[in-house]
Amino acid sequence: MSRIFQGLLGWWTILFLVVAGCYVAADLYYYHGPVDRWLRGGVVAEVAGQPISRRELADALREELWKQDAKWAFLNPEARQKLRLEVLDRLIDARLIRAFRLKDAPVSTAPSPAARQEADMMQRQFAEAEEAPRRMAAQHLTPKTLAAQIEESLRDEAWIAAQIQPEVAKITPQVVQAWYQGHREKLRIPQAWHAAHLFLAQATPGKPDREAEIRGLQQQMLAGKSTFAQLVAAHSEDERSKRLGGDLGWFTHERMPADFIAAVRSLRVGQVSAPVRTRVGWHLILLKEQRASCLPAFEEVREEITAMLTSQRRESAVKQLLAALSKRVQVVTHAEVVSATEPAR
Repeated sequence: MSRIFQGLLGWWTILFLVVAGCYVAADLYYYHGPVDRWLRGGVVAEVAGQPISRRELADALREELWKQDAKWAFLNPEARQKLRLEVLDRLIDARLIRAFRLKDAPVSTAPSPAARQEADMMQRQFAEAEEAPRRMAAQHLTPKTLAAQIEESLRDEAWIAAQIQPEVAKITPQVVQAWYQGHREKLRIPQAWHAAHLFLAQATPGKPDREAEIRGLQQQMLAGKSTFAQLVAAHSEDERSKRLGGDLGWFTHERMPADFIAAVRSLRVGQVSAPVRTRVGWHLILLKEQRASCLPAFEEVREEITAMLTSQRRESAVKQLLAALSKRVQVVTHAEVVSATEPAR
């Protein structure tokens, strides 16, 4: 009897395991029911089957808020979700790069001196010595794991650079020269002036007639009773430039009111204007220097153009690389988990 009972028990056990297995499989892969939700509760995305945890997103959100000097409490729901998705996209991109880089070079070695040096610099940037260990502990890091993390990031960057090098190499001296020839007018340096002024505000209590006042100051200068510098020191109401003898530095037409620029254009170097009225008040303007509009020589801007074009080509190549890699693996995001993630404390 006991043998029969044991046999039945064995068969019932097998049947139970089969049914349970079928249920779990259906829950995970077809219905996405409670078992699937429980298992996935700590995962916001998967890249080629490798999970990105909710904690990783929470830590990354905290770091991003710190970089932006922003407060989570001050963001509305739309801004919070936008930030979640932006940060998650960067985590997915990083995981993509890491996965394909490890396929090419799966062997990891100890952190390099450069990684250890960067880790040390990161720890020394904090004003208080206790702050670095506290920040690392909040991110579940130690000095050793931080150096290892930096090492992996440096290898990722080197791998990216190697992948996009053929595209970046297309920025040749000939390409730079051609861009210069096709965009010369955009590089034009506008006409500029260096001037000083004596300023009286438009309306001041107890001084209703500012025009008469500034014309009186002009007459003192013309009569040789006071120099421009003496009048500025004694009477100018522009406190910032007053300390510099009224000096306004170099400026173009975009930086000053149109009526001010019109007066400056009419002056010779060393000449002081008649009283000029603008929307803010009255001015006596001394033109010190002027520069005509000109086109910079190619050699003056060659390095700047090269850096700009290289940066643009690199950014475009990285986007193309990530788009190509994402097509080769499955990327799955769990929207509900993402939306429920808050920055780590």
